[in-house]
Amino acid sequence: MWMEGVMSAGWTDERVSRLKELWGTGMTAAQIADELGDVTRNAVIGKANRLGLSKPGRPRAPKPKPARNRTLNRPIQPRPEVRDELPPEPLAPPPPPGALPQHRRCQFPIGHPGEDDFHFCDHETETGKPYCAYHCRVAYRQRVAAA
Repeated sequence: MWMEGVMSAGWTDERVSRLKELWGTGMTAAQIADELGDVTRNAVIGKANRLGLSKPGRPRAPKPKPARNRTLNRPIQPRPEVRDELPPEPLAPPPPPGALPQHRRCQFPIGHPGEDDFHFCDHETETGKPYCAYHCRVAYRQRVAAA
């Protein structure tokens, strides 16, 4: 549906040719629109962009770089190393079933799910953790400051 009062620019070959001539003269898009008649400044800019025209002597501005996070402007510190040694496994067997409530039994998986020997550790957990002291040291590895 066509709206009243909207200018229609029929971009004929003659009008495109005239746009190309005027575009390189240094005229503004508004001046070119007035010269061509029956066209808006935005229509001129849009057509010029689609034609790949640029103003002579006006190189396209480089895209602005995104703002940098000030915390990233600090010198890069070497990452701390992660200890590769594991603590020795607990020697004591887990308490018998029923000796501890389920929420106090270590939930560290041993083996692979679906295999016959798959089970959970079942030793008593550390306070506030889902694992026993040994598996807390395995699961929550400590970082060592670089020397």
